[in-house]
Amino acid sequence: MKNPLNKVGIQFGIILSIYYIIFNCALFFTDVTLFANKIIGMVNIAFFIIIGVITIFMARRKAGGFVTFREAFTPYFISIAIGITVKYLLLVVLFNVVDPSANDTLRQIMMEMQIETLTNLEIPQDQINEQIEAAKNLDQFSPKSTLSMWAIHIVINSILGFLLAAVFRNKSEFTQPTTTAEENKPQQ
Repeated sequence: MKNPLNKVGIQFGIILSIYYIIFNCALFFTDVTLFANKIIGMVNIAFFIIIGVITIFMARRKAGGFVTFREAFTPYFISIAIGITVKYLLLVVLFNVVDPSANDTLRQIMMEMQIETLTNLEIPQDQINEQIEAAKNLDQFSPKSTLSMWAIHIVINSILGFLLAAVFRNKSEFTQPTTTAEENKPQQ
């Protein structure tokens, strides 16, 4: 690979993939209802953000301490693209091949959580019923739904990557190196 910064993105994409494989398999094979646990979801998000920050930091370090926005964002994007792709491919296999009944269990739990949330927000019962009917017809782990969730996850995390890259960049892509008159003199 030509660009060492892309290599950083690939390395952290592999790390993220391994994490997702271990994490999701552990949840799936211990108790599938843990996929709906809010605390576990927060831990997952925190780990994802930490990996993103480390990816950009390591790219900056690899570049000698100075990176442009693009040099910071590219390895981050590569890592999330690899990690998220592996995550959703694994979820399709787990919920459609390994144990399709787990999909129904998780769907029921998610509907109960949705009813509770909508009730707490004092949404009228007819609207709650509409939401429940829509949820019953949704197969969240079908290839089509998974592809849609994958795309949304990529977009949301790209926005996070834009913010992180903007914070970590310390070299402008638009400034030209300044030269002094002494440097512009022809050599004799």
